Amino acid sequence: TMNLLLLHATVLLWALCPSMQNYCDKSSETSKLNLSVTYKLPTFTADFPIQNMVTLDGIIYVGAVNRIYALAPNLTKLSEYHTGPLLANQACGLTQSRPGTTSGVDNHNIALVVENIYDKGLYSCGSVDNGVCRRHVLDDGNSLKAIDEEVYCFADKVQPGQGHPIDADVVVSPSGSQVLNVESNVITFFVGNSEIPKAGNISGSVMRLHTISQRKMKTSQNGFTFFSSLSHMDLIPSLQGNYYLRYVYSFHSGPFTYFLTVQQVSKDTQAYHTRIVRMCSSDLVIRRYVEMPLECISTNKRRRRATEEVKVFNILQAAHVTKVGNDAELQKQVKAEEDEDVLFAAFAQGQPGSPEPTPNSAVCVMSLKHINNMFKMYMQKCNTIDPYHFTGSERTSCYNMVRASRGKEGMYRLQVTQFVQRLEYWHKDLKNTLVTSITVVPVNGRTVAYLGTADGRHIQYVNFLFYLLLMWQITKIPLIGPGCGQLTTCTSCLLSSKVTQCGWCDGRCTRRLQCPSSSAWSQDNCTPVITKVFPSSGPIRGSTTVTICGRNFGFDKTENFKTSMVNSVTTTSSTLFDYYFS
Repeated sequence: TMNLLLLHATVLLWALCPSMQNYCDKSSETSKLNLSVTYKLPTFTADFPIQNMVTLDGIIYVGAVNRIYALAPNLTKLSEYHTGPLLANQACGLTQSRPGTTSGVDNHNIALVVENIYDKGLYSCGSVDNGVCRRHVLDDGNSLKAIDEEVYCFADKVQPGQGHPIDADVVVSPSGSQVLNVESNVITFFVGNSEIPKAGNISGSVMRLHTISQRKMKTSQNGFTFFSSLSHMDLIPSLQGNYYLRYVYSFHSGPFTYFLTVQQVSKDTQAYHTRIVRMCSSDLVIRRYVEMPLECISTNKRRRRATEEVKVFNILQAAHVTKVGNDAELQKQVKAEEDEDVLFAAFAQGQPGSPEPTPNSAVCVMSLKHINNMFKMYMQKCNTIDPYHFTGSERTSCYNMVRASRGKEGMYRLQVTQFVQRLEYWHKDLKNTLVTSITVVPVNGRTVAYLGTADGRHIQYVNFLFYLLLMWQITKIPLIGPGCGQLTTCTSCLLSSKVTQCGWCDGRCTRRLQCPSSSAWSQDNCTPVITKVFPSSGPIRGSTTVTICGRNFGFDKTENFKTSMVNSVTTTSSTLFDYYFS
């Protein structure tokens, strides 16, 4: 109207006009999440606590206390194998009798490993099998087999209740183990066995476990063998039972095999930190070994300054390695290309003088290329010593650059003395939270992290909480999330990650196929809602300040600036009536 053209109105953002804030009521739609929304998802409930899970050819294998389950992709149970409770004469190998024990002992699943070179197989390694793993033949070339159809103790001349396993066949520790199968022409198990003081030894075991080792499967498929005495390393005798060393995660990338550990900083301190261990996968023995301290740090600002408070997250809880993919934001953050491996690591702040974590977490992300460059730099600078816990020596030990430059890299076992610190990727949203598991997957061009917490929550890191994970259950969750119904306002709906594929339709947050009219579904803008206008009257020719209360004023995801939190605008109008109703 003509009156509108005559307006000399100035629109001000609510946030820039503190004097006006008392005029508009607080928005009634303050909650972005409705946590009472439930979704029906495929779920499998185990009879005992779940401890490990692997997949092979679409089948999901679950290691639990006293059970191994085989599940179809929709989580229906295909078969199961009872691993316990076990009597002494049922365990792999001869077990010493347990005084006063007449019933079976619960068998915890320490490791679950698949192999795909010979027959397709699964190795289940339990806590009461004297360190021996059981091999489940899943496909012998003629037919698929149920998980309980062909199972045997994977140790030479060992049967349930009979025989003593040889050194190479004693694989896992009841204190916890990381077992990684690196397949080339043969099956090689890289094993890190945790050393937890006062955690006890394998019941009935007649020999001590090796701390870190690599062993290959015999072609006879009835056990493992070491290439030589250099195929394993052990804590020195004075530290056995007195030194904390926990293997948390293992993975293979390029020519290397890696372990992530939490351990004492030195033999004389009760301080603890995280280290990354690197070994050459192609070596028949532990010939090229190096470990380096790793920390995740958080500052008040993204750029560190000497005066800023630095929070150190020193105790690793979980990790996951994946490709960068085509996530441009992640590529920029970690300075890595699409086909490069990156490590997502969930850390916690440790309790003083203890390896136990506090409920305060951070996630750091770093490329394996960067980690290897740090290894190379520190080794070339001779910032290395002998690893005391394995050698009993702390003397400076340097990498032989001359031999390496001639293509004849010699044997080395080194400990880097410098820390590698990485600025946290996520922290603020993880205060008062202990993250205990992490899985990362690419979804629609973005990298999405799924975090499990100590209190049973499962967080999809695209800005909303969506799943309650129980120790006894496995639930199949769509990578884009289970739905959009928990987002109750247009702004919270459209500000959610595009990974979720949520949009606004007729007053609710839905996916496009759930919207009755696709033309009414939007991922970009919200319709403005006016809740109040005042004053309701004023002089006809006088200058009147008008306040309009509401939400979504100027909200458009395609804009370069954010106005999603604006809940009012003000204008100076000479014709209030025409302005309001035009």
